[in-house]
Amino acid sequence: MGWQFTLEVIFWAGAAALFYAYIGYPLVLFFLSRALGEAKRDGWEGAPLPSVSVLVAAYNEEKTIGDKIRNTLSLDYPWELLEVVVASDGSSDGTAGIVRSFAAEDGRVRLLHFPRGGKARALALAMPQLRGEIVFFSDANTECDKNALRLIAGAFGDRRVGCVSGRLVYRNPGGIVSGKGESLYWRYETWLKRLESRLGCVSGANGAAYAIRKELFEAPPAGTVNDDFVISTMVAARGGRSVYEERAIVYEDVASSARGEFRRHVRDGAGHYIAVCHLARLLNPFLGLPAFIFWSHRVFRWAAPFILPALLVLNAMLLGKEVYRLAFAAQTAFYAAALLGFLGRGQLRLPFLFHAPFYFCNLNLALFIGFVKAVSGRQKMTWDRAGRA
Repeated sequence: MGWQFTLEVIFWAGAAALFYAYIGYPLVLFFLSRALGEAKRDGWEGAPLPSVSVLVAAYNEEKTIGDKIRNTLSLDYPWELLEVVVASDGSSDGTAGIVRSFAAEDGRVRLLHFPRGGKARALALAMPQLRGEIVFFSDANTECDKNALRLIAGAFGDRRVGCVSGRLVYRNPGGIVSGKGESLYWRYETWLKRLESRLGCVSGANGAAYAIRKELFEAPPAGTVNDDFVISTMVAARGGRSVYEERAIVYEDVASSARGEFRRHVRDGAGHYIAVCHLARLLNPFLGLPAFIFWSHRVFRWAAPFILPALLVLNAMLLGKEVYRLAFAAQTAFYAAALLGFLGRGQLRLPFLFHAPFYFCNLNLALFIGFVKAVSGRQKMTWDRAGRA
């Protein structure tokens, strides 16, 4: 009887943690943002626009870097306040030559070429050479709406703001199933960011489009994989407000295959667990709101790959009661739907009932593999260009 009670307590504690991570926290956040959040303020309210350095770290991006530079130079922003800097992380293709050709025609474009050392290192080496008050980080395969930069810069009219994230929209021209799940999941994340922004503490930025005050930059620790998450979270940990400008839209294509998308999630997963070590100060609950959001939005969710299989095993040991038989049937149905989603992933019209469970399980499997790579030291710090749809 004692062991059964212990197993039941562990089972319900794990179930509660999962419920809180995906449903409870959004509900708490919704009410907190209504009670304590600030109304969104538009524009600079007459203040002058800041100078901006658009920083793109690139490795062998000859297929996209030209379009990226053209897109950036076409943005609605005063030309004299804008520079475009490409930090080449040891590119061995034509990336550097393409950037130099743009630089020869437009003095706002510069190339910084560094030995191969990883994206975080390239960004850290580039920062002292930037001229802008604001640094806008973006990826070589990201396309920005014409007004995205102006909207992001406008949020810095509030001197308390240290970091601003734009809205990333995933395009899925190939119609791959994991890409459909990615888009759905990202809409959920967008809603959370909107609520966190009202509290001035968005949990991590996406490298496709975010900006910080240059003076607040803190070089990521050696071994950082998810530089965007670490850099933006460090700004929040130091007291700068971190907000989300959802009108500043940028676009990226998902990977051209489910395999490529899965590899990206594994790398991100490894980076998340490494980031916990680098951002250990945020585990201190006395830090207040930043710690609460870090635990709620990140740590609980990163525990899911371990909680999910534990719940299934524990449930199988507790089938003597009707409630556990029902719970086990629900779990079995969910994983069966995920399996069907996996087996039918080549079907473009796969119903939501299947591709959502598949994406959820696929994402948590990637997190688990990422954890193994992180703790075993097998996650490399450099990155390879991902194939896109």
